[in-house]
Amino acid sequence: MIATTQTGPAHWRRRIAAIPLHHRFAIVGSIVTLLGMVAVGSLVSDSIKTSVVRNAALSSAVYMESFIAPMSQELTNSQTLSPASIQRMRDLLDEPPMSERVLSTKIWRKGGLIAFSSDADLIGKVLEPGEKLRRAWAGELSASFDDLDEAENAREQMKGIPLLEVYNPIHSILTGKIIAVAEFYLDGSELKADLRAAQARAWAAVAGVMALTFAALFGIVRAGSRTIDAQNRELTGRLAELARVSTQNKALRERVQAASRGVSETNERYMRRISAELHDGPAQALALTSLRLDALMRRASVPPDDPEARGLRASLDEAMGDVRDLCRGLTLPTLEGRSVAETLELAISAHERRTATTVQRRFSGDERIDRPAPHPILICAYRFTQEALMNAWRHANDAPVTASCGLSPDGRLEIAVEDGGPGFDPRTLNGHGLGLSGLRERVESIGGEFDIRTAPGQGTRLTITLSPEALA
Repeated sequence: MIATTQTGPAHWRRRIAAIPLHHRFAIVGSIVTLLGMVAVGSLVSDSIKTSVVRNAALSSAVYMESFIAPMSQELTNSQTLSPASIQRMRDLLDEPPMSERVLSTKIWRKGGLIAFSSDADLIGKVLEPGEKLRRAWAGELSASFDDLDEAENAREQMKGIPLLEVYNPIHSILTGKIIAVAEFYLDGSELKADLRAAQARAWAAVAGVMALTFAALFGIVRAGSRTIDAQNRELTGRLAELARVSTQNKALRERVQAASRGVSETNERYMRRISAELHDGPAQALALTSLRLDALMRRASVPPDDPEARGLRASLDEAMGDVRDLCRGLTLPTLEGRSVAETLELAISAHERRTATTVQRRFSGDERIDRPAPHPILICAYRFTQEALMNAWRHANDAPVTASCGLSPDGRLEIAVEDGGPGFDPRTLNGHGLGLSGLRERVESIGGEFDIRTAPGQGTRLTITLSPEALA
């Protein structure tokens, strides 16, 4: 036989559910914590970098503008600097402390014209303005560690050290308008080292906080998981015990119902025996008494129309009729091997003969009610129909009576007797009414349900419902 493996979603859900809760939290939590640490760390690191670089740029821009702005004022009315101004600018940048802080400088005019540069070969050239230069002309101070990939940065590339590139607008002293943009490069080695140290401390702090948070949550989840596991084990044990008790109760209930069916059959045998004893005993004695009374009246020359004799004769006839009715009520017809439909037809026909009334039939015609049924079920169905029809005859005041039989959607057998009589309030029974109480006990003893639906002025409907196994 070839073994098959399950790989569907349900299989994986079961496998995941089998993992302890704190282990699942450790897996998912570590992933979420790592992603959160990366996101928060990156945000903090970028914020530190932006703040540090901007602060450095501001301080450097203020420092540079105090020297360069006065020398660049002639650009208010001129596109280029005079040779003298270029020389003074070069001398200023080549002397300490300026030469120690600023490694390279360019002064840009509108349209990308380089009015001054530490690299003399670039002075007077026109280059395509970059995005940073355009933002500077709009009045924005920008600073960043430059990649030095533009053609005009060949001299800076030769330095081989991190450079902080700053674009600083130069304003006219008289009008306040931007007349040029100073681009200068600062030695960023120390700044970059400080920045890396600050970022490292930030990453360490974020990692530490995340780790402590994860550890605290893991501890809580682990304690909760252990509590849940203990409760699950206890619950599983209780469910197993409940299942065992339920199985025992089911077996006991089946035994009780089987015993009740046996008792029902035994009762019917006793009732048949009592009926035979009444027929062969009191009924025969009453018949013999009636014959001897006739003989005695003839010997005593008592006329047949004597009032006392007629009263005595009527009493004997009434007693004989009661005994015969009692015998017929106690004795059931032979039901073994019959179906539910046949049994109900026997009960209805006997009632119609006894009461000279007509009962409407409403049978579903399902083949299962036409198949032979267990004898205890047939006894219950017969006695229920017999008693329900008799109650309707006594209390419904000649209202129409209907007997119905069928199967519910869930396969349960339903037998009902309904009349259009005056009905009654079920609460007024208060345990009285031996017929209805006996019916309920008989039905419930074999696992069925007994129901009364009635109200004053709305007729009465008596229903019994038996499980699908009743027809098996």
